[in-house]
Amino acid sequence: MREIPIHYQIACVILTALFIWSFSIAREPRGWRRLFQSMFSKSETFSVNRNKVIDEALKRYGIVVAMAILVVDVSCFVLGATYTFREKQRTQSPEQRENAREFDRHQHNSKPGIAN
Repeated sequence: MREIPIHYQIACVILTALFIWSFSIAREPRGWRRLFQSMFSKSETFSVNRNKVIDEALKRYGIVVAMAILVVDVSCFVLGATYTFREKQRTQSPEQRENAREFDRHQHNSKPGIAN
């Protein structure tokens, strides 16, 4: 398998970690809300309804954010996996590209069992 460039590897690792973290927040928002409130929130009156609204908002937006991060992560992986092919195509001259297309057409037409 061709090697994926290091900048794509780093981006994929970071995006995968962000996806797992955001998905875990969206899956179990109560624990994360309590952690955040204990660290950053000043002592105020306890409101069950307010906390439920916060938990539901964390679920709703957390899933959207997690899926957006996952789409970017998969896109980054595909770009990294196809990097060498894209670089090869970019560095070829128009004549070399045309020769490669001709070769592919010839290979495709010469395969047994393919009706023309």
